[in-house]
Amino acid sequence: MTDRPLLDVENLTVRFAVRRGGVFGRKQYLDAVDGVSFALARGETLAIVGESGSGKTTTALAVARLVAAHSGRVELDGADILGLEGEALRQVRRKVQFIFQDPYSSLNPRQRAEDVVREPLQSLTDMSRDDQQKVIDELFVQVGLRPEQKRLFPHQFSGGQRQRIGIARALATRPELIICDEPVSALDVAVQAQILNLLRRLQKEFGLTYLFISHDLGVVQHMCDSIAVMYMGRIVEHGPRLSLFNNPLHPYTAALLSAVPSVDKARRAATRRILIPGDPPDPVNLPPGCRFANRCPVAQPQCRAREPSLRTVSGGQRVACHLVGEDGTAPL
Repeated sequence: MTDRPLLDVENLTVRFAVRRGGVFGRKQYLDAVDGVSFALARGETLAIVGESGSGKTTTALAVARLVAAHSGRVELDGADILGLEGEALRQVRRKVQFIFQDPYSSLNPRQRAEDVVREPLQSLTDMSRDDQQKVIDELFVQVGLRPEQKRLFPHQFSGGQRQRIGIARALATRPELIICDEPVSALDVAVQAQILNLLRRLQKEFGLTYLFISHDLGVVQHMCDSIAVMYMGRIVEHGPRLSLFNNPLHPYTAALLSAVPSVDKARRAATRRILIPGDPPDPVNLPPGCRFANRCPVAQPQCRAREPSLRTVSGGQRVACHLVGEDGTAPL
């Protein structure tokens, strides 16, 4: 056995060119992902959470080679995949698959359900048609779909059933890493629970590793082993699930957790709601210092002067905040 993580991301940056002032305006760059680093052990689930525009989905797309990274390193099982092309990249795509957010738009409406699942087998493997059909038949059973539904088109399924087709498609090549990009956010609450339970069962059966993207901390609370919180393209806190929920260190994390609904009256009474005023800064012209300083309820002058680095404090959590003590004392 090796202690090497399945996925190791170091200083990942994704940059997009933007123009201010029309077609002839000066070209500037927006770092949607700015120096992100994390590791994911085989068989575990890491959640990347944050509000819309934080860079979490762009991070996932860069890891899957679906958007180009500007710099950094993404190692899958010890091999850097950012520079791969051709057949080498094709082999990597067999190991990394994606479950998309919207089951209504991520399936080809002109393909029957079995052909949706067959597509990665045709493009990424050398299986015979008969072997492909065996895999498809097994996957329909494993994700909870009936055999006669293989010949139906996506519009003939409910939202939860469509996401089951998407999960079957992601499993077709027997990947090692599955990236789940808000896989239940477009579904009803009751259906969300069914899909999350299905994902957990499949993880145990196939030994899968999940990179789970979400803005909903209530969803990841029962799904993930560790959580990374992103704000404005950077990770501001990263730690084990229980540590992060029981002792949030960064003010942004504390504010997010204070908004998570709970059926526990004692927990509701003990939780102080933390509001985040104002708007995030301009991502193209970022101010000096901490990117959260203009919205932080406990910001100090040093927060606006110098950007904090992501450091490890007592207890093993990593946090990017000047006001968090080395002993893991939170400012809120």
